[in-house]
Amino acid sequence: MDIFQSIKAWYTKGEVITPEGYCPNCWGFQEYSGNFYEAVKNHGISINNIDNNRGWIQNYADLYLGGIKYSHTDNEETVCNQCKVKYNLQS
Repeated sequence: MDIFQSIKAWYTKGEVITPEGYCPNCWGFQEYSGNFYEAVKNHGISINNIDNNRGWIQNYADLYLGGIKYSHTDNEETVCNQCKVKYNLQS
């Protein structure tokens, strides 16, 4: 596959799979790369101290990705805490 086909395939993938319970409107549009690299830099991640920092990725995800989880309402709707878009639950 040449580079043109590779780039074209990347742009025409189309569907992005969103993990269950996360807002499809917000998923993939939240920018955390600057914060992520800053966290890696501050923690001094290396292969020598993996045991000391085993939970830092989970803590980072809880801190920055918790805002795009759904909150449930009474009338079978879910609401994104970040963008306030409402979605109807389907069975």
